[in-house]
Amino acid sequence: MSNKKHVRWVVLFLALVLAALLFFGGVTALVDPYFLFHKPLSGISYQLSNERYQNYGIARNFDYDAMIVGTSMSENFKPSEFDTVFGVQSVKLPFSGGSHCEVKEMLEFAFAHNSDVRYVIRNIDLFRAFDGKEDRDYPADSYPTYLYDDNPWNDTAYLFNMEIFLEGTLVDLARTVLRKPTQTLDDYANWNEVYTFGPVGIQANYSRNRVEYTGNASVTEEEGLRIRENMTENILRVAWEHPEVTFYLYVSPYSIYFFDYINEMGELDRYLAAQEIILRQFLGQKNIRLFAFYTEYDIVCDPYNYRDVAHHREEVNTQILNWLHEGHDEITEDNLEEYLDEVWEFYHSYDYDALFEEDGYTIRDPWND
Repeated sequence: MSNKKHVRWVVLFLALVLAALLFFGGVTALVDPYFLFHKPLSGISYQLSNERYQNYGIARNFDYDAMIVGTSMSENFKPSEFDTVFGVQSVKLPFSGGSHCEVKEMLEFAFAHNSDVRYVIRNIDLFRAFDGKEDRDYPADSYPTYLYDDNPWNDTAYLFNMEIFLEGTLVDLARTVLRKPTQTLDDYANWNEVYTFGPVGIQANYSRNRVEYTGNASVTEEEGLRIRENMTENILRVAWEHPEVTFYLYVSPYSIYFFDYINEMGELDRYLAAQEIILRQFLGQKNIRLFAFYTEYDIVCDPYNYRDVAHHREEVNTQILNWLHEGHDEITEDNLEEYLDEVWEFYHSYDYDALFEEDGYTIRDPWND
């Protein structure tokens, strides 16, 4: 009898475990916090907060004919503004700390699941130009790749994942009970309200460390080949494979403090040369519209547009969006040389020391007047 009781308890325990797994997995499948199976349900309040877990689901299951992709420099774009200005239905799929390779893979996945895409807006970060074509900031085993493929057999890693249940499914259910609205794609990954902009914010992230100035080194032949390979494999090839899509590419406008930094490091020539390589490489591609904003000095030289040496506030993203639509600051065969000459002259002759004079930190904040 004791053996039969033991067997019954084991069977009961296993049945309870199975029932619990089916319950938790079923609830996760129904809510689907990372959109593996379906787009958001109207009765659930979703939290949009985890790019590397949610981007692929958004690309797979949302309705859209335009995309905003890129790094943290693209996170403050508002798809609703894109929709209004361009007359599209868009999604935002940024990667904080994303490399050109990671963004390329996101685009390839999106195109494989949506043949209606007409426009792509993508920023190009100069400091990532020197990456190898397969470089990324995160180890390969840190990505939730079971969310990236179409293999149903590894969906168990999603359905029976307690961390996803607690941080995704349960959070969405709690938001629903509390009647919080679903976060919009405008809010998704947007950090505009989190940081302090202006000299205070910049000084918190950048202190000027003088180094022995040895002159500006330019791009080496090896680096030039590396840049071209990076751009070809991660940006150009995607455009070539999708001639029906118009790609709006722009060089991210870092602040004047970034130029102070690279000038102090003796790398001003190197970065300006990298920008020239990129612009010349992209110029003339039939479905690429190319933009650069380093002659927009009211943007670049105003510290209140930035939270650190590179990241600008969302009002700049809005301005960029309108400039893209208007064709303002578009790089063409006719104006490339003029643009390169002007940028070279301005950033080589700028009085960077004036940025750190005491009076330089008493500028009013025009955004909060």
